Amino acid sequence: MIHSRQKMFRRIHWQWLASLSFLLSLITTRTTMAQTGNSHLVAPGETLTQIAKRYDTDVATLMRLNALSDASLIRAGQRLAIPATIVGSGAGRTYDIDMAPTPGETTIDGETRIYLTQAGDTLTSVAAAFQTTPARLAEINRRSPAAPLTAGEALRVPLPASVVFAPRTADDIPVPGKYYIHIVQEGETLAAIAAAYGTSLRRTLQTNGLADGAQIKPGQRIVVPPPSYAELFAEAPMGANGVPEYPLAPTDGKWISVDLDHQRAYAWEGDKLLKKFAISSGKARTPTVTGVFRIRAKVSSQTMEGGSVAEGDYYYLPNVQWVQYFYQDYALHGAYWHNKFGTPTSHGCVNLTNSDAKWLFDWTSPTVSYRGWHFMDSANPGTLVIVHR
Repeated sequence: MIHSRQKMFRRIHWQWLASLSFLLSLITTRTTMAQTGNSHLVAPGETLTQIAKRYDTDVATLMRLNALSDASLIRAGQRLAIPATIVGSGAGRTYDIDMAPTPGETTIDGETRIYLTQAGDTLTSVAAAFQTTPARLAEINRRSPAAPLTAGEALRVPLPASVVFAPRTADDIPVPGKYYIHIVQEGETLAAIAAAYGTSLRRTLQTNGLADGAQIKPGQRIVVPPPSYAELFAEAPMGANGVPEYPLAPTDGKWISVDLDHQRAYAWEGDKLLKKFAISSGKARTPTVTGVFRIRAKVSSQTMEGGSVAEGDYYYLPNVQWVQYFYQDYALHGAYWHNKFGTPTSHGCVNLTNSDAKWLFDWTSPTVSYRGWHFMDSANPGTLVIVHR
């Protein structure tokens, strides 16, 4: 009798576990269905950090795409736009292009990237989205063309042949982050697309080889690059120690950051700060250029002359010392004629005290003697200079 009762309880126990398992499976299936597409339905208790991790992105990107001012301001049942979306959807699909093409390349046709398949994908639909054939996808992935795709499968795909890159310029050094392929929607402008991804219109035009934003049309694929270091650093908060809290170091070697808003320059080696300086950058009428550059020419002393007598800004300055040009006529150099460091004063150059300018001159590359002009070359590259707001 006792033995029969134990068997009965055991049978009820396993039936209950089976029912619970089925219910959990049903909930999981419904949740998974809710997450497909180019949006995410927030589940109870979910945080933006958890959602970002799920879609291989970051909180800042989700906040930008959803116009959120506070990461904690999400609620269960809210639908969030996400950067990773299914084949055939509109904006924001990512292909993990980890860095731009090497200098001189004009296309990346033939290269492959990972695409994570979604429910409903077929080899034919994925091939159509990437402007290739099912046979080519089967060949790349060493699989049978007849084998069905499973959701979440890592499929190697070629990027569309129409994706064209302009050759790199000085500020196109690789920035950690994804390049996105955005499918233009009716009424969208290139400026608005660039702003939504936190990058600049100039870089987006340059990346796609476009002369102006008016050239885009609905349905066109646009490659959206990550922000440049200058744009990334412009968002960095100022730390309590008077040093910007940059999110990462652009190199393990020497580099200089110039913060125009706070009128400071910083000498770094990797993520280690070596020295900081008060500067005077360009006035409102003659602003200092922003961007990512390299010191291309150095001279220990020269005469500088410019401006206009008619406009009242003519200058003639002999024996300007420790001059380092980083872009066209823009240079880091000593200034003996004023003591307004910490205030924009110059015609565009970055002024320092003579002692600070000499320290930088001796520390940076190309390494030089104190006589004559010296220029960067492949054997003696110039130190990286990032100028930002």
